[in-house]
Amino acid sequence: MKSGFRAALVMTTALAGVGMAGGSAFAGGFINSSQSTVFNGMAYAGAAAPGSSSAATMFYNPATITGFSRFTLDSNYTFGIPETKITSSTNVGAYNAAFSGRSGDVGLDYFVPATYVVYPVNDRIFLGLSVNTTYGNSTKAENVWQGSLFASTSKLRIITATPTIAYKINEAWSVGIGVQIQYASAHQTARLPGAPFTAVAGGAGITESDGWGFGVTAGVTWQPFKGTQIGLGWRSLVDQKISGRTVFGPAVSENSEGTLNLPNRVNLSLRQAVSQRIDLLASVEWQNWGRIGHARLDNPANAALAVLPFGYSDGWFFSVGGEYKATDQLTLRAGIGYEVSPVRDSVRRVTLPDNDRLWLSAGLSYDWSDRFTFNASYSFLHVKDAPITQTSGALTLTGESKATAHLISVGLTSRWGGAPKKEEPLVKKF
Repeated sequence: MKSGFRAALVMTTALAGVGMAGGSAFAGGFINSSQSTVFNGMAYAGAAAPGSSSAATMFYNPATITGFSRFTLDSNYTFGIPETKITSSTNVGAYNAAFSGRSGDVGLDYFVPATYVVYPVNDRIFLGLSVNTTYGNSTKAENVWQGSLFASTSKLRIITATPTIAYKINEAWSVGIGVQIQYASAHQTARLPGAPFTAVAGGAGITESDGWGFGVTAGVTWQPFKGTQIGLGWRSLVDQKISGRTVFGPAVSENSEGTLNLPNRVNLSLRQAVSQRIDLLASVEWQNWGRIGHARLDNPANAALAVLPFGYSDGWFFSVGGEYKATDQLTLRAGIGYEVSPVRDSVRRVTLPDNDRLWLSAGLSYDWSDRFTFNASYSFLHVKDAPITQTSGALTLTGESKATAHLISVGLTSRWGGAPKKEEPLVKKF
């Protein structure tokens, strides 16, 4: 029976090897949505609009950094605690009687830092830098259950550094642009759960790979009148080049290569003051996951391993929220969001049982002094029950995934120096 199990496992990787991307970042597709402590407290409402106390707003719109009058350092640390359970409801061949139809909790806890720096050169020109994990996934097939035949151990991390420059045209308009510099590392292997990874024992997949990719980011902010601030931000597509070592049983390639087509993202946000103490915020974001197609990492020794079938549709995210300045030191936040996942029923798999989700968020900031602000926030995510039908060779698994997540974030914003000197007019009027 073991030899048949191993053969099915190798065939599974060849036909359905999608473990290179998954849901540990707990957002649509495998985008990492945990980029800001402040905006986590409002379900990311208003993230691309100017007026925030957090420099993390530059991730969504580089033009927003013209709102910072001093050198600002913004550090963010988010802890994700997902719970994902999958139940199989159909026969998967001879393995139906041997293994449980319940996966147990397959969600992996994770920690995500994000750092932002803003430097005002003068009252017109502003420089910025962000360092983020922009995409990520980890899955691990620890428990032996029916879905183990369709799953794999995988890890994907894409770290992005984005140097930015912005120009304040006047009190109403600002523009900004930046360069995305991405480093990706990935691995995906399938094997008999609990057994060592060897070519003979049924090991198959991507044992190690990495690569670099480049893109741009741009944005504009507009204040049509006092109290109303609008921002439009864009993060470009990146064709992430990846190369490394792949294994398919005894067939080993040390120079497998492929491309992961990452999406454009466009965010339109609004911040509206309703009083001296209350701001209302809203955002809509489009993510064109439809361009990802079916990623490939070619093993010349076995073409069957080459295709990683994603086949996603475009994703959408909608959110509204508010900020209330309770005292001169304390600001309270809350928000609600709804995300339309790019993973539809036809392409959902046990390695990424993603679906539409509801966000409920709350947070606060406390000004310790003129220099330091402590930020904290919490989001609860409820994922719509996700049906799964996945086929590998003669085996078919039909089941359902149920998932929730808790996002706990803390951060510190620090400000240094004074405001930049205003530029002297070229012609003085006496």
